[in-house]
Amino acid sequence: MLVAAVVGSPNAGGRTRVAVDAVLRGAAAEGADTRVLELAETEAGDAVTALGEADAAVFGSPTYRADITGQLKAFLDATPRGMAYESGDPLRGKVCATVLTGASDHHFLAVEKVRGILGGEEAAQLLSPGLYFPTAAFEDGGKALTAESQRLAELHGRALVELAAAVRSSKWLRDLRPLI
Repeated sequence: MLVAAVVGSPNAGGRTRVAVDAVLRGAAAEGADTRVLELAETEAGDAVTALGEADAAVFGSPTYRADITGQLKAFLDATPRGMAYESGDPLRGKVCATVLTGASDHHFLAVEKVRGILGGEEAAQLLSPGLYFPTAAFEDGGKALTAESQRLAELHGRALVELAAAVRSSKWLRDLRPLI
């Protein structure tokens, strides 16, 4: 199983990457291969291709003004959904997890915005709940998660692999279409 992560931070290697890496460690502990694509360093087409090859996906973003970054929003808007005028649908029927980071707890509802895009526009299956890590969830100047946050992130990675295996064996989930 391959889990691809797309990090929508405008700067590579920040706190969002730390949190996404923790989720991927959990997925790897369940036997998954993992791949990270940071939009700050990766062409959008390469990221779409990687999602098409993956069995599951993780989307990470810092939050600004209680929303995901413009980079991740633009990427998701440009990701094909399988409509008649598009070529491909790399997320349809795939299990996706969300990992957002922010300064304080006040921005945690941004998780639901990205989940709405993935579920409604892309027809992805979503691991619930989404993850949100405020500044207090980090230590060592943002280079590591606290022990409890690390445990939670790895748990999500393990659950992502388990859910992806279940969804992959479904007879019908791949046929579900985006809402619009």
